[in-house]
Amino acid sequence: MRIKWFLAVGIIAAAGVAAPGVASAALSDCPSNHMCLWGNNGFRWEIADRRAGSGTIKPLRGDADNEMDSWANRSASFTGCGFGGSNGTGDRQTFGRNSKDDNVAPFNSDEISSWRTANGC
Repeated sequence: MRIKWFLAVGIIAAAGVAAPGVASAALSDCPSNHMCLWGNNGFRWEIADRRAGSGTIKPLRGDADNEMDSWANRSASFTGCGFGGSNGTGDRQTFGRNSKDDNVAPFNSDEISSWRTANGC
C-alpha cells in the first residue's frame, strides 16, 4: 500500500512539473503594424491583437473586457484609442504611434472595453 502511495505522489509531482502553465505573451509577439493589448503588466496574457488602421470600434469580450494593463502600438502611421465603454464611450486612452506602455497608470488599469486602431482619441 505504501509503495502505491509513493508511486501516486511521484506521478502527480511529475505531472505538475510537465504540465504547461498559464499561457503568456511578450511584446515580441505583437506583429509589426499591429496594436496589441495585454491583461497583465509586462506584456503578459495577450487579450487582443489587431492590424493598425481600422477606425471601427471593436468591443473586448469575455475575460478580455476591462482587463488591459499593458499595450503596444507597432504602427508608424496610425494612433489607436481604447475606451472605457463597450461602444466607444467613457474614458479614453491613446495608443500613440510606435509606442508602448508595459504598466498603465493605476487609474487606467483594467478599464478598456472597446478600441480602434486608427483615428486616435
